[in-house]
Amino acid sequence: MPITTEVYRRETPQAVETTTVMASIDDEGAEIRVIHERDGNVISDSIPHWGEDPTAGHRWVDEHREARIAEGYRLIEEPGESQGAVRRPPR
Repeated sequence: MPITTEVYRRETPQAVETTTVMASIDDEGAEIRVIHERDGNVISDSIPHWGEDPTAGHRWVDEHREARIAEGYRLIEEPGESQGAVRRPPR
């Protein structure tokens, strides 16, 4: 499965937080890994979504993006499509 990555960042008086979302989505399914860092230290590393439905994987990525932005994160890295990567919704 090809992997695409989105990186979100927010700065607060307490810390700098980064959330990295790595999504592998193709016709056979989806696996999504999320790494959350605070001041450069990993505080969680999980696979919150895995399954055979690629549509559910795309939905998870979209909902996660909206939630991070609502929490004050900004998208700092959004690569283009490569190797059949996750398609980005039109803006």
